[in-house]
Amino acid sequence: MQNGTIEFETRATGILATSLIDAGKTSFWGNVVSPGVLAANHQHLFCLRIDPMIDGLQNTIMQEESISVPYSAQENPHGNAWKVAKTHIEESGFIDAEPKLNRTFKVVNEKKLNAISGNPVGYKIVAPTAQLLIADQHSTVRRRARFAEHHLWVTRYRDGEFWAGGHWTNQSHDETGGVFDAAARCDKVREEDIVVWQTYGMTHNPRVEDYPVMPVEIMTVSLKPADFFEMNPALDVPPSLQSINKSLLVGQTKENGLVANGVEHSDCCST
Repeated sequence: MQNGTIEFETRATGILATSLIDAGKTSFWGNVVSPGVLAANHQHLFCLRIDPMIDGLQNTIMQEESISVPYSAQENPHGNAWKVAKTHIEESGFIDAEPKLNRTFKVVNEKKLNAISGNPVGYKIVAPTAQLLIADQHSTVRRRARFAEHHLWVTRYRDGEFWAGGHWTNQSHDETGGVFDAAARCDKVREEDIVVWQTYGMTHNPRVEDYPVMPVEIMTVSLKPADFFEMNPALDVPPSLQSINKSLLVGQTKENGLVANGVEHSDCCST
């Protein structure tokens, strides 16, 4: 986008999975969306693989949390200040979202500093905080989708590791060769060639309005520049002045005339 943001959009829609139900009955398995039709509760969970290269391959995941500062006459006399606590992730593993702390994650290059802020150049990962996998730990669903147990994973890059759930998610009883196994290697991931895996999605408790075809539900994961640029990249967009951007109307000549039906007019407002 013009402000330097990269957006990955996922749209959920489709025909609900339904079963029959006797008239007048309800079920905690789902919601009655039409007479005699029960739509089951379910989840849509995805894992976006991000292979970053922020000014080179030596990248780091930095966690930031907004922490309140205790009242003091010197540092916080009005009691409304907070500070940003920064933590660098050293080993492969997982981290979960924490909205109460405004926990955010940035991919940074510690060797490249922004000339204005002095902070390492980076991109912030912004994703909706989804409810994680609800299925019981002993269920097949849970065992073959370990990636959906946590919001964010970071691993060291290895050739061929592309699938968060492993190669055969739908034909397995256990996640094998997925992000869970990759993270369990406890590789060093600070200032390394890393891969970030962002889990996101939705818990779908069907509505009557979803039947028979669900309206589109949009989920967006954004990568936003965080001290990557030295100014807002949208600031140098040319002003909307014809003298600067040299724009022309459809059919208009460079001499500021219009061509209509093969006849040129000097007045740009003529038809």
